[in-house]
Amino acid sequence: MGGGGRVDVLRGVSLEIPSGTTAAVTGPSGSGKTTLLGIMAGLEPPSSGRVVLGETDLTALTEEERAGFRARHVGFVFQTFQLLPALTALENVQLPLELLPRSERPDRRQLRERAEALLERVGVAHRLHHLPSQLSGGEQQRVAVARAFVARPRILFADEPTGNLDAESGARVVDGLEELNRSEGTTLVTVTHDLELAARSDRVFRFGAGVLESEAALP
Repeated sequence: MGGGGRVDVLRGVSLEIPSGTTAAVTGPSGSGKTTLLGIMAGLEPPSSGRVVLGETDLTALTEEERAGFRARHVGFVFQTFQLLPALTALENVQLPLELLPRSERPDRRQLRERAEALLERVGVAHRLHHLPSQLSGGEQQRVAVARAFVARPRILFADEPTGNLDAESGARVVDGLEELNRSEGTTLVTVTHDLELAARSDRVFRFGAGVLESEAALP
């Protein structure tokens, strides 16, 4: 709301991302990128229109049902890492599986093996028992990438995943993200200002002032 009237952050946006592909959402600050990500992930409902992930219409679900769907099928990587400070790297990665209903949760051995394997694949297996405060920014983000994949999500949303990192650390994060995405067969949607990072995706959607300005399929 603004000045007593409604403010539309996104207007007339329609896009489709095939399963198993990668997409980048770009545009200047304030163009609606993060709002779009939140709507696509079911974090907030749109004021009109539909959001469909696979065969599931998120806009037809209750807030509780959307939360359950995200826990089972959606992964997130944020710019600010969002690791729990009192948990080790291993415990942070295990957490999404431990929050599942008991009937869907793997046993402790399987849970640990899955988390350890992911941490090894992103290059931080030697930091399993370190707290976030004992890790560099790049290491924290690689732990966050492992955590995002632990529940084998159907789709993963990355919001400026390299925004707080130097070039070298950012490159290692992106390499780990892309390697896991290929091997896991996940659909990946990345919100980024980094045009080089965007160019590594199968499709690039450019936004401006809440409008989808262009869509390009990259070779």
